Amino acid sequence: MYRKIEKELEMWKNRPARSPMLLIGARQTGKTYILREFGERAFESMMFFDLEKTPRVSDVFSDNLDPDEMIAQLEVLSGTRYEEGRTLIVLDEIQACPRALTSLKYFKECGRDIHVIGAGSLLGVALKRNDFSFPVGKVDTRHLYPLDFEEFLIACGKQMLRDACADAFIARRAVPKPVHDELLSLYRSYLVVGGMPEAVGRFIESGSYVEAGKVQAGIISDYRSDIAKYADDSQKVLAQRAFDTIPVQLAKENHKFQYNVIRKGATSTIFGSSIEWLCSAGITLRCCKVTIPDIPLKAYQDLSSFKLYMLDTGLLISLSGMPQEIVLSGFGERFMGGVSENLVAAALTANGIPLFYWESSGQAEIDFLIQGRTGIVPVEVKTGEHVRSRSLSVYRQRFSPRLSIRVSTRNFGFEDGIVSIPPYALWLLDEQTISML
Repeated sequence: MYRKIEKELEMWKNRPARSPMLLIGARQTGKTYILREFGERAFESMMFFDLEKTPRVSDVFSDNLDPDEMIAQLEVLSGTRYEEGRTLIVLDEIQACPRALTSLKYFKECGRDIHVIGAGSLLGVALKRNDFSFPVGKVDTRHLYPLDFEEFLIACGKQMLRDACADAFIARRAVPKPVHDELLSLYRSYLVVGGMPEAVGRFIESGSYVEAGKVQAGIISDYRSDIAKYADDSQKVLAQRAFDTIPVQLAKENHKFQYNVIRKGATSTIFGSSIEWLCSAGITLRCCKVTIPDIPLKAYQDLSSFKLYMLDTGLLISLSGMPQEIVLSGFGERFMGGVSENLVAAALTANGIPLFYWESSGQAEIDFLIQGRTGIVPVEVKTGEHVRSRSLSVYRQRFSPRLSIRVSTRNFGFEDGIVSIPPYALWLLDEQTISML
């Protein structure tokens, strides 16, 4: 199954003065599979260690962190002879051993041609603990997210549709209606199946949305188990309640996260750290409100007001109990507004774009703001083809942005400073392409 990060791994391998890589991502986004495949394909040998399943390997890092001594011990434990420049060392679930994370600093500083990658599902959570010493400036950090729609199309053998979408975006023209309709159909399939690799693989093998749903149910169960196992005792129940109410939050007309939806009288003091745990684990995505839509957006964020999304729209639909048939039919239901926003949030995050939104005293709200090279780009999300919006008009009159983006099921369009982008083309939005619009 093709993943874009493969290109980044190849470039990292061939970089002369490389740092150890740290691959961060939520559980079951495909980190272990990708690293095993990369090691087998791109190297003559590989030492692969799961520090969570084989805790005895942690003893290698308990004392001397000299690279020669660590490699000598790893050779014995793996039964593989290390060859500099030809052997890949993978330390999976590295968050289980704080000293292993620290060791990456010494692999970097030794000046040798050592290829070492650390990976972890709950690394974001672990890094916030006091016993972790992060090797600042000594690692090349990468994030792995669920498959985006481009990767989904390629997995489904639809490269020609993928190319047609990209060509239309670059040429600033609409795709032919039959192509548009086919892409919308596949987009709805993607909403249901999502981008978790196992769910996508099961769907492609069986052609069954039900089978994909079984995988999603298992992943959600695993996330609940992670909360119960790894969250602090004071956070376990609270994080679970916050997680379960995400569909409720997104079903409201106002998608701003409200603590009293979790429990009457709930406050940020009670639930704040639990929500932080969910975001650090990569299970949820936080979109912060900004008071002033200006560069830099981060300087104007209101940390007390935010929206919370799932990392994967397929998991959101599964968690909500939304019938798959409704999503596949394309009929507009109230909850689909939250689903559509969730899709945009996941797509922007996968492309490295931070999530922000803006509202004006309850009179107008812009779903997302993107900080471009030449200014702030407002992004409005519509569930169907109806695109009339007072909020975007209010925003444009007040701030006169050079460019605005509207996401809807309409075809590509470029008119009066508003770029219309179908949801199946969101994977094309990044800082570079936005500057070209």
